[in-house]
Order: sequence, then C-alpha cells, then structure tokens
Amino acid sequence: MRVREIALMGLITVTAVVANLPRDYVEQRLGIDPNLLLAVLACMVIFGLFLYLKFFFFLAVVLLIAGANMPDQIAEGLHISKLPLVLALVTLVGLSLVNTVVKLLPTGLEPKGKQASAEAVRALFYAVEKANPEYAQKVLELNFDPNLRHDSGYTALAYAAMKGSVPLIDVLLRYGADPRLATRDGDTPVEVALRFGHGEVADLLRRARRRVEAQPAADTV
Repeated sequence: MRVREIALMGLITVTAVVANLPRDYVEQRLGIDPNLLLAVLACMVIFGLFLYLKFFFFLAVVLLIAGANMPDQIAEGLHISKLPLVLALVTLVGLSLVNTVVKLLPTGLEPKGKQASAEAVRALFYAVEKANPEYAQKVLELNFDPNLRHDSGYTALAYAAMKGSVPLIDVLLRYGADPRLATRDGDTPVEVALRFGHGEVADLLRRARRRVEAQPAADTV
C-alpha cells in the first residue's frame, strides 16, 4: 500500500508540473494535449482521494492545482501569481513523499511482537493459582504473550475465569489476553466462567469480547 501511495503522489507531482508548463510548449515540444493532461491529473487526484491518501492532504492538493491552472485573465484580475501556487503544490507533495519514505525506514522504535514462552505461561498460571495479580502484571510487563495455552489446554484467561478472579482477568485483558480464545476442549472463557458459577466474571468477559469484536470495524472508519 505504501509503495502505491508513493507512486501515486509521484505521478501527481509530475503531471501537475507538466500541466503548468506553457501550453504551446506542452502541445508542440511534448506532443501532449493539455486538456487531456488535466483530465488525467483530475482522475489521479480523485483516485487517490478515495483509495489511498488523506482527505485534507488531497483537498489542499486539489485547491493548489485549481489555483495553478486558473486562466491568466482570472489570475490577473484577482492579483494572484500562479508561480507560488505551483511551488507550494510541489513542496506539499514532496514533503508528503519524504514523510512516507521516512516512515518506511526502520527506526528500532517499531512495536515488538509478544514473546512466546512456556515458562511465562506457567508463571501466569502460578499467579492465577495464588490469586496474585501483581505477579501476573510483572510477568506480562516483560512482553510475554498472554494467549499461549498451558499444557492443560487452558489459556491464562480461561484459568482465571475458572477461578473467578476479576483482578487477574482485568490484568490479563489489559495486556492483550483475547477473550475469544477457547481452551483445547473448545470452551471460551465465558463458558468456563459460567460452568464454575462465576456470573460476574462471565459478564465481564462478554463485555471484553464485544469490545474486541467491534475493534476491527472501528479501525476501518
């Protein structure tokens, strides 16, 4: 996706610059119809607006393109110089390109994936067994994956649901435990909580599951 964005912005920049060259030069030396060039430029802007780039960035680009391509008579009547508009357009697109390229470069600050560790899983189960959320938090602060299954087939969240431990469930959810994951036998943490008579815990896990299920839809808005 980022490569496509860079390519699209580059094409818009080149097309906008060529469209602002003297009409005779474009027609005679380059052999390009200026009207066709403007049509292509408009299509690329609309394409990028709906598919790739930010709305307000493209709004600024559209306004600059419109100003840079206004008839000379209108520009003179409004006392507007088109050269600064062209320079602003090229600068805006150029800065956006630089920003996109910089984001692609590794910085060492990228989020790290959760570590898989059987020892961490056993430590979490020990914390649940001893009803010790502080210890569980210390383990999770080391960036261990809370969603791995124990040898018993349970996740730490399912085991906390079995024990009915709200504080431990809060800690596990806060550090990324997935309330949708089932045990090896196919029971979700909600079902485990209900089986062991922990209605309050089941309600808490249902709310957490709804939040997780709604998250992808919220991200696409």
